[in-house]
Amino acid sequence: MKTFAKIFVSCTLLLSSASCGEWLDVMPQGMTTEENLFSDYSGYRSALNGIYQQMASPSLYGRELSWGFMSALSQYYDFGSMETSQLYAYTEKMDYGNKEVLDYLENIWQTSYNTIANCNALISHVEKADPNLFPYAESGEREMIHGEALAARALLHFELLRLFAAAPVVDLTAKAIPYSTTYPDKVPARYTTGEVLGKIIADFEAALPLLAVNDLKLDALKTASTRFAANDSRGLFFGYRGTRLHYWAVKALLARVYMYACDYEKALAAAAEVYDACSSWFPLTDYSTAGKVQGAVKLYDDIIFAAYDQYLAKNYNDVMLSNQTNFILALRNPKKRFTATEQKYDVRYKYCVNQPDAEEQEDVYTSCKYVKYTGTTGSDYDSGDTQGALIPVIRMSEVILIMAECKARGAAEGTVADAVSDLSTLVYKKRVRTGSVSASDFDTFMSKLELEVWKENIGEGQYFFYLKRINSPTLVSTMQTIQMADKYVFPIPDSETTLK
Repeated sequence: MKTFAKIFVSCTLLLSSASCGEWLDVMPQGMTTEENLFSDYSGYRSALNGIYQQMASPSLYGRELSWGFMSALSQYYDFGSMETSQLYAYTEKMDYGNKEVLDYLENIWQTSYNTIANCNALISHVEKADPNLFPYAESGEREMIHGEALAARALLHFELLRLFAAAPVVDLTAKAIPYSTTYPDKVPARYTTGEVLGKIIADFEAALPLLAVNDLKLDALKTASTRFAANDSRGLFFGYRGTRLHYWAVKALLARVYMYACDYEKALAAAAEVYDACSSWFPLTDYSTAGKVQGAVKLYDDIIFAAYDQYLAKNYNDVMLSNQTNFILALRNPKKRFTATEQKYDVRYKYCVNQPDAEEQEDVYTSCKYVKYTGTTGSDYDSGDTQGALIPVIRMSEVILIMAECKARGAAEGTVADAVSDLSTLVYKKRVRTGSVSASDFDTFMSKLELEVWKENIGEGQYFFYLKRINSPTLVSTMQTIQMADKYVFPIPDSETTLK
């Protein structure tokens, strides 16, 4: 995978006050013209690889949209009495006027729109390209590149929408963010939340038939060991489909988008299609399998799509150990989220949460998803394990949670009993393997569901968005209850205040 990613544009994004229009007008560095880049099939491959590199950068899934900003915001970490100069101190306090928070948001905004510009440049060329330009035209190479670029554009707009606009359950008609589909786009138009959601769905839907040409015939998607490996006879570019926006990843992301849009019928239909077609391809990692992993424990069997960052362990370690006396990303008392039985058997606690050092007896917990800590000393296990570079973006577990919630809300004539059955599939058949889920009414079920969303998303960045989607009035951490009025929508960066 290290040789897989040739850079399309410079990933050293200048974090200045450049406006959205400027970030949507980006010429690939080192290329005289676009025509030079797209004169050969290798240029198209390099362009797509560069997009995935940017998506895995620290400003996006490589840190801020996963284990960094979004997890700190969700109160996963115990910053305790650390000085406010420490990373994420103001993020954890939800001080959205502070420069620290504003800088994170600016980086996310600029990197996202820069990547979107690269998607648009690629799309504008590949949709007109002669299929015979590509060595594997018969197996859909051109279509695959086109579909993945459309899906990446949709996904990044969705992340921006979830950050910088009110949730659909609150307001669908207010102006939200620009949705850029042309290159260059010097004056991007700003659309309402409802309009942006429509464009996201349209891009994902357009990507599906293009991706189907390659992916619906692909055996490599059927196991984690083949999804995250260079195992395609056509070459490296066609391997690692688990780190690419393949057909089933897009279908699962569509379920997430429909869920956010409160369209529970369509969310259930999309989620059920993914589950019915390939639940055996993306099985929930069970107790015995998780116990055999010696590196970072990602529970990677059920990851449908992950970003790939070869520098992930170093980047995570640099943040975790940036304070000489404390783990910056120490988990905030996870024992309060797991029962005594779950602490023994739930794989999300037993193998994904590092226990306090037996000799020192220090009450410090850390996540094992990105670095396998052996104790409170900060040493890590560096095995070069395949899981080490993966940043989960969407899993089969979320697909199951979506199905359960939709049924609890009455979609497809579902009932709370149906929802409890689906939740049991996630929790007690695989993740915990003991006990039972019980709920006789909607509110009780939703409280159980929220707890499982929290457990599934340690270091993965989705818990805050779950609370925003349902417009929860509070965020309950193990230390306090935070009132969330006016806390779900981030200010659009100052560089974009001219947006209309």
